[in-house]
Amino acid sequence: MSISYISHKGKRIMYIDYSHCKTVEQTLAVLELVKEEYDKTSGEILSLNNFEGAFGSSEYMNKAKQYAKEIFNARTAKNAALGVTGIKKILLMGHNAMIKDKIMPFNTKEEALEYLVK
Repeated sequence: MSISYISHKGKRIMYIDYSHCKTVEQTLAVLELVKEEYDKTSGEILSLNNFEGAFGSSEYMNKAKQYAKEIFNARTAKNAALGVTGIKKILLMGHNAMIKDKIMPFNTKEEALEYLVK
């Protein structure tokens, strides 16, 4: 499952797993699931995105920016990411420059979870 929830120190965190995505189409499909999850829930969201081994693309980043402006920015309290290296790091820097809701990269899941609950 691409979207699940983690409980950490009494906080509910949306865990978005892109690690199995090896094509643009797969990453876009997970992004659509995230949008649907935002649409069917209420309140602020803490999110942890796992991009370890995932395919990075400008098509994904453009759609993510669009959704950030339309829905994600208003509802996301904090955003963290795992597996952001190489080209994905460059894409993330560009993404963060354009949106209110910055995604903070981390090396470990534990570091990311601690950031999200502070």
